[in-house]
Amino acid sequence: MWPTRIARTITREILTVFVLVLVSLTMLMMFIGVAREAIRQGLAPAAVLQLIPYALPNALVFALPGTILFSICVVYGRMSSDNEIFVIQSMGVSPSVVIGPALVISCLLSVLTVWLVNLAFTWGHTGMQQVVLASVEQVAYSVLSRNLSYQTGPLTINVLGVEGDRLLQPKITLRRGQGAKVTISAMEAKLSITEDGRSILLSMTQGEVTLEDGASFQFPDTLAYTVPLAPPECTDLLWANPSHMPLSDLGLAQAKQVADINRRRDEIAAYTGFSLLTGNLGEVADQAAVARFASLDSCNQRLDRLRTEPSRRWASGFSCLAFAMVGLPLATLLRTSDYMTTFGICFLPIVIVYYPLFALSLDLAKDGAVPPVFVWLGNSVCFSISIALMKKALYS
Repeated sequence: MWPTRIARTITREILTVFVLVLVSLTMLMMFIGVAREAIRQGLAPAAVLQLIPYALPNALVFALPGTILFSICVVYGRMSSDNEIFVIQSMGVSPSVVIGPALVISCLLSVLTVWLVNLAFTWGHTGMQQVVLASVEQVAYSVLSRNLSYQTGPLTINVLGVEGDRLLQPKITLRRGQGAKVTISAMEAKLSITEDGRSILLSMTQGEVTLEDGASFQFPDTLAYTVPLAPPECTDLLWANPSHMPLSDLGLAQAKQVADINRRRDEIAAYTGFSLLTGNLGEVADQAAVARFASLDSCNQRLDRLRTEPSRRWASGFSCLAFAMVGLPLATLLRTSDYMTTFGICFLPIVIVYYPLFALSLDLAKDGAVPPVFVWLGNSVCFSISIALMKKALYS
């Protein structure tokens, strides 16, 4: 059992450094992240303010692991430099008293980070997308007034000028499915956002439409055209993007995907068997059969992504514990109060080893080349290094 005074002192020092650094680092990351998005999208100040709460979970996800590592480097580096760890051990106090506060705080932060990852991938992503889409009309008019040109997704608009909400002599280029291009020239046009906020409605007056194959037609009155800015929101667990699904839905989505894969396999077997039975061998590998196999492959790939996503989020969240376990023995062994040097020596191997291993294992798991648990490879390497160093740091 920990002596209360020592445990509280170490905990207080870690949390003091942690809170100060976390606030500063999160504000910096928020400023950079939101400012970058605002510049890229051309957002107004009001829209930028609306982005902040949605961007906060993502900023914390990146800030928490580095912040707890830095805090441990500061506190344990100073304690080791001042021989406080040696004094505590010479009093016959268990090493768990020294490492306990850091591990408990790191575990709690890891669970919090998992929750924040889930929040950033779902609520944060959806909220930021809604803010950006809601600002498209204002952004478009602002950019057109300034540059006389605007491009978003499949839509490109060039104008001679802008008067209020009227676009003068616009030339509009649209790319539809399969890359087919449509060019529309008009005397004037107006644009607005549809009620669902996911499409631009173009109202063009007196112009000509030219297709990519050279065909064209003129319209003397008003022509309305809707340009989708984002695909419709999909709430069906069989089709929703795994990266933006809540953790609570991933298990049910996997079950539905497995049932759908089995149905498709039975369908392929039935079609193939019937073709062989009737002697229509050409149907075994015709275009429809190829499409059925391609659809089955796509479903299998999505199942791999669904199975990988929980491991991805938990492993990403528990990077707080992995980083802390690496920093704890290294900061103790270095015996220096120069916390920046200690942090650099601890963080550099993590950047070189952890993140590449995490990215590699994640890609392999998504492709189905390795089991989803392989995503924990980077964390496992950090834990192994920590265990190897911990005995030397605390008992030497």
